[in-house]
Amino acid sequence: MSFSPNRNIASAALFWLFVVFCAAAFALGWSLDHAPIDQAAREELSDLHTSLGLCAALLLAAQFLLGAALFIYRGGGGARSGREVVGFWLRQLVLLAFIVTAAAAILAAAYRGEQMSFFGHPLPRWDLPERALSEPLQMAHAYAAYAFAAAVLAYAGFAIFDRLFPTGEAGALEAFVPTSATGLIAEGLARSFRFFGGAAFWLELFLGVISGVLLGFGFAGRTVSPGGPVFGDAIYWAAGALGILVLTTLFAFKYMKTARRIRSDPARYLSRDRRWTFWFVVVGALLSMLGLLDSFVGVGLSVALLIGKTMSQPPGIAITDPTKIIRALDIFVLLVNFNLLFAHFIGFGVAAWLRISSLQARHQYFVAPFAVKQPPLPVSEA
Repeated sequence: MSFSPNRNIASAALFWLFVVFCAAAFALGWSLDHAPIDQAAREELSDLHTSLGLCAALLLAAQFLLGAALFIYRGGGGARSGREVVGFWLRQLVLLAFIVTAAAAILAAAYRGEQMSFFGHPLPRWDLPERALSEPLQMAHAYAAYAFAAAVLAYAGFAIFDRLFPTGEAGALEAFVPTSATGLIAEGLARSFRFFGGAAFWLELFLGVISGVLLGFGFAGRTVSPGGPVFGDAIYWAAGALGILVLTTLFAFKYMKTARRIRSDPARYLSRDRRWTFWFVVVGALLSMLGLLDSFVGVGLSVALLIGKTMSQPPGIAITDPTKIIRALDIFVLLVNFNLLFAHFIGFGVAAWLRISSLQARHQYFVAPFAVKQPPLPVSEA
């Protein structure tokens, strides 16, 4: 993220991995509170929820240690711009919300006399005497978790905005003034690749992370719950669309990085004999189209499943067959397929736009030398 010029790749990777684990733990916790899950599955999902939260806590400790090491190595933080200050405090708000969430959960479990485990390994048990405090602490844990989710969304939105409209590299691009018509053509195409490629990359990455968390939870719930919902083929179509989205996200990253190369060497991409220099845009569009078809089938199967369960429920009669009950996991699969459909639509639209822009730029680059007006010939005296 460009609002931190002295950023460290390891620190950024630790933070976003921490966010992914927290998102998975949040999804599990929400399902435990709202989804009709049987007791055996609830215990397994509760252990998984605790284990993911503890993994996030370990990643948080690693961030603190790495931050302290970088602070000592660099000899202080140095001056910060306004955008850096906003990004710094938003990140601290995310970490503070997680600390409050984790502390409330640990204290609530201790006041209930429960023993937590880490992927099946029991942890030391705290049995505090005030059992009446467990419910207020559990409510505080839930509210803090929602505050944490809001802080993460705010920070992610700010990071995407900063990436799309950076201060450092954007100033460098604006400071560059092309001295020829071909330079202007290359500069315009480079800006299009940078802006639309960055928008596609960050949006697809965000939707992919959310879809991956929901999809992983859907597979976990389908495995541990013996009376789990019947997904049909929808969850497998979603898994295929998610795999395609990983590839299209990598291509979107290549769009963004190609902008600098177009600007520095226009002839490599726009000359007449370079017909296949934008092959990756065509491949990205084809992959996005394949992902669109895949996720569209998944959405159709998910909707058909929900309609079938709704039609099979007679009004006023209790349902005893668990396969005919609409559960939260059915909605998760539908949301995953819809998110992937939207992500692939963005990828296809960006690839199609960049393909059209590259063809127009190549045509303009070819005819630009012939469009230069020749100076008028001097009039001969009679």
